[in-house]
Amino acid sequence: MAKSSEYTKVCRMKLWLYRILDLLILFAPVVIYVIIALTKDGVTVTGRVSVVGTVCIALILSLFNIIAQKRLRCPIWICLIGLYIAIKEYLLPLIIILAVVTILDDLILTPLISYYRSKLIANKAIDERIADGELREGKE
Repeated sequence: MAKSSEYTKVCRMKLWLYRILDLLILFAPVVIYVIIALTKDGVTVTGRVSVVGTVCIALILSLFNIIAQKRLRCPIWICLIGLYIAIKEYLLPLIIILAVVTILDDLILTPLISYYRSKLIANKAIDERIADGELREGKE
C-alpha cells in the first residue's frame, strides 16, 4: 500500500469531519429528547416503554444502514413516534430542529461528503502512481 501524501491525509480528515458532523446534527437532537423523555417526571410508564421500544427498532435499522450501506433517515422518525407518545407537548421544537438540520444535510453536508469521498479516491490513486513511479526508478 502506498504512503499517503499530506494532501490525501487532509482530504481524508475533512471527509471524516463532515461525516461525523452530519451524524451529530441529525442524531444529537433526537438523543437529547430521548434522554429528556426517559428522565422527566411527568412521563408515564407507557410513554417510557414506547420510547425505549422505538429507539430499539431505530437502532436495529441503523445497524442495517451500516451493514447495507444505505442512507435511511427513518430511524429518526421512528424515534419521533415514541417521543410523541411520551412527550408530545414538547415535540414541536424537535420537529423544527430536525427540519432545519435535514435541509442542511441535503443541501450542504451530503454534497460535501460526496465531493471529499471522490477526491479522496482520486488522491489515493495518485499516491499509488507516485509510489509505483518511485519504485520503478529505484529498480532501474
